[in-house]
Amino acid sequence: METENGKKNAPVILIVDDISVNVAILENILSHEGYEAMTALSVQEALELMKQTRPDLILSDLSMPEIDGLEFCRMLKGDQATREIPFIFITVLNTSKEKEEAFLAGAVDFIPKPFDNVEVLMRVNNHLGSYRLRQEMADYNRMMHRLVEDQKNQMEREHTSLLRALSRIIQRKDSAKEKHRDNVGYNSRLLAQGLQFSPAYENEITDEFVEAIGLAAGLHDIGRFLMTDEEAARDGGPDRENPDYVKKCSGEGDGIIKEFGADQESGGALEMTRRIARYHHARWDGSGYPAVKGGQIPLEARIVAVANDFDEMTSPRYGEAACTLEEGLSLLNERSGVYYDPDVVRVFHKLSGRMRRN
Repeated sequence: METENGKKNAPVILIVDDISVNVAILENILSHEGYEAMTALSVQEALELMKQTRPDLILSDLSMPEIDGLEFCRMLKGDQATREIPFIFITVLNTSKEKEEAFLAGAVDFIPKPFDNVEVLMRVNNHLGSYRLRQEMADYNRMMHRLVEDQKNQMEREHTSLLRALSRIIQRKDSAKEKHRDNVGYNSRLLAQGLQFSPAYENEITDEFVEAIGLAAGLHDIGRFLMTDEEAARDGGPDRENPDYVKKCSGEGDGIIKEFGADQESGGALEMTRRIARYHHARWDGSGYPAVKGGQIPLEARIVAVANDFDEMTSPRYGEAACTLEEGLSLLNERSGVYYDPDVVRVFHKLSGRMRRN
């Protein structure tokens, strides 16, 4: 522990014993060694002292009225704020059973009575040293965790900027489908929000997930822009009946996002974009591409599959193939459990009045 000017304070040791003579002896030993001693004649008094100052180590008698040392130790070890404080019993432990109870309660050691100055200081010094080392390691781990989180957040900001830049490039190259991409992004975000209220998805769909899918979903067909005009033209209509197109589009999209640095461990919007590009043509029953099914398909891809297909079903881009709103919803129902995740279809129906289209 350090003061504001950088000087280290003396370690604080709490002594608890209902026999005042024992307290005085230990206080004298520790004070001469440079430790700061807090003293209490009962567990209740000790707990009050600890509300003001958290000790670095506790020396406690085992047998005391009302609350004894074992119960005191168990109380502290059951509290996240105090469980790491070394707890040493000062008592005459005559049997192995008593020693076992002491260690099971959470004590790290015991100091026998009558006290030997050298032994008291040796045990106190050893356990304080171990405690300091654990604290330093915990501080280091917290610092490293913050550093990793900061780097992760910075990387996520950079990835988000990259995806926004890609969206602008694609918009200039294919402005005719800009409305479709906007609809898929908006509707996928709305679907994710709806699923978030379901207990089955509340842990999987975080606020970060919702924000990321709104951006990533608009890039679902990024692989299309790495294909020739002839390949892109043979897409098979809103049902994607051309397997060569589906395979090429999925593979190209997966590959280009990987080149930008997406990987499964990094997660975030970039990896979500990759998974959507690769898996949004997969089908719930495994008949799509890639040949995965059910929960093997990433959730974000299952969401985008519904949002994307519905917008294309009802889009005038496909002329006679375009469906009315009611026809599109009916098709989703027919394909629920075959093409699409039934949970996503159910939420889509509930939110259909708020979905953007055409």
